[in-house]
Amino acid sequence: MKKYLLNKGTLLSILIILLALTGRAQTTFTVGDLNYQVNDDSVSVTVTGHVNGYGATGELNIPESVSYEENDYTVTAIGSCAFLYCFYLTDLTIPNTVTTIGESAFAYCQSFTGDLVISNSITNIEDGAFQYCLGLNGLVLGDSVETIGDYAFNSCDNLTGKLYIPSTVTSLGGNSFGYCALDSIVVDSANSFYDSRNDCNAIIETSTNELIIGCKNSFIPNTVTSIGYCAFRGIDGLESIEFPESLISIGENAFAFCYDLKGDLTIPNAVTTIGPSAFFDCQGLDGTLTIGESVTLIGDWAFRNCYAFTSAVSLAQTPPTLDDEFGGMVFDNFGTSILTVPCGSASEYQNSNWYDPYAMNGFTTFIEDCSEVAEAGTDVMTIYPNPTEGAFHISGIADGGVLTVSDMSGRIMVYKNIVNPDGMIDLSLSPGIYLMTLTTHDGMRYHTQLIVK
Repeated sequence: MKKYLLNKGTLLSILIILLALTGRAQTTFTVGDLNYQVNDDSVSVTVTGHVNGYGATGELNIPESVSYEENDYTVTAIGSCAFLYCFYLTDLTIPNTVTTIGESAFAYCQSFTGDLVISNSITNIEDGAFQYCLGLNGLVLGDSVETIGDYAFNSCDNLTGKLYIPSTVTSLGGNSFGYCALDSIVVDSANSFYDSRNDCNAIIETSTNELIIGCKNSFIPNTVTSIGYCAFRGIDGLESIEFPESLISIGENAFAFCYDLKGDLTIPNAVTTIGPSAFFDCQGLDGTLTIGESVTLIGDWAFRNCYAFTSAVSLAQTPPTLDDEFGGMVFDNFGTSILTVPCGSASEYQNSNWYDPYAMNGFTTFIEDCSEVAEAGTDVMTIYPNPTEGAFHISGIADGGVLTVSDMSGRIMVYKNIVNPDGMIDLSLSPGIYLMTLTTHDGMRYHTQLIVK
C-alpha cells in the first residue's frame, strides 16, 4: 500500500482554503418577524423575508439595525423575493440605511397603499422590485437612485401623479413603468443620461434620441428617432399619439395593450421598422391605419387583435417583410380585409404573405391608389360608373389610345384600342378589381382602378 505524505507547505495551503471556505459561510438568523442574512462585510445584513411567509399581515417596518448574539448589524439591503406574494402587508417603512432593493423584493404586495417614498440612501431598485403593487398611488424617488431595473414598477395600476427622475439615475430598465397611470414625467435637467425635452412628459435616452418611457399625457418631440421597447405598453388613458417625421423605428411592444388609443394611426414615411407586437391588442383604434412608404419590416403580432380598424393603406411600393420568427400573425384578427396600395403594386402584394384568401392573417383585396400617377399638367383619368356592372365611360381625356386592363395578380385581361374614350365601353369582365392603363397616341399614360360588381 502506498502512503502519501503531506509536507508542512501543503498542510498550510489546505488550512488557508478551509478557513476561506468557512469565512464564506453566511449566517442567517431571525429577529422579531423578519429573517436576516449577514453580508460579506460581517457588519451589515440583508432582510430575506417574513417569518410568516405569504401569510404575513399588517405593517412592515424594516429597522435600521438588529442585534444577534451580541453583535450589532446595519440593515443595508432587501433581498430578492424577500416579500414576494405577501398580499396582506399594508404599510411599508424602509430605513435610510438600505441601499439596495432586490429583484421582486415586494412584487405582488397588493395591499400597500398611498405614496411610496424611496429614501435618499437607496441606489439600486432591481428588476420587478415593486411590480403589481396595485395599491400604490404615488412614487417619490430619492436623490441617490442610480438604477431602476426591468419591470420595477410594472402594473402598478393606480400609480398616478408626477414621476420625477433625479439627476443621479443612469440606468432605466425596460417596461419599468408599464401599465401605470402616471400624469406626467419630468427628468432633472442635470441628468446627463436621460431628458424630458420640450416638456414632453416622457423619458428620452439623450445619446440615442430614443423615447424609452411614456405616460398618458406624453407627446413625441420631433428630435426623437425611435420608440423603445415597451415604452407605452399598457399605459392607461393614452387616447392618441402623433409621430414626428423624424421617427425611424417603433420598438417591440411599444404600444401593446394601449386600449384607450382610438381613431386613425399613421406611421410616418421615414419609419423603416415596426417591431413585434408594437400595437398588439390596441382594440380602440377604429379609423384608418396608414403605413409609411419606407417601412421594410413589420414584426410578429404587430397589429394582431386590432379588430376595430375600418380601413388600411400601405404607401410602400414594395410589400414590407412580415416577420414570422414567433409565428407571424402580423394582421391576425385585423379590422379589415381590404388594403389600399400604391399604383402598380397590387400584384406584388397579392403574391406576398400580405395576401390571405381567408382574411385570417392578411388581406383578401388590394386596391391601387392611382390618383397621383398621371404626369404633371394632365388630367387624371376618371371612369363612371365605378363600381360598374360591366359598361363604363372614360371622361376627361380627349384622345383615344390603347387601353390595358390587368387583374390583381398582374395578368393582362384586355388589350384594346379605344377611339372614343367618352363613349360607352363594355369589356365583359367578370366581377373583381382591375387596374386600367390608357396610353394615348402622344405617349401620355393614365391609370385608374375599375371595380366590376
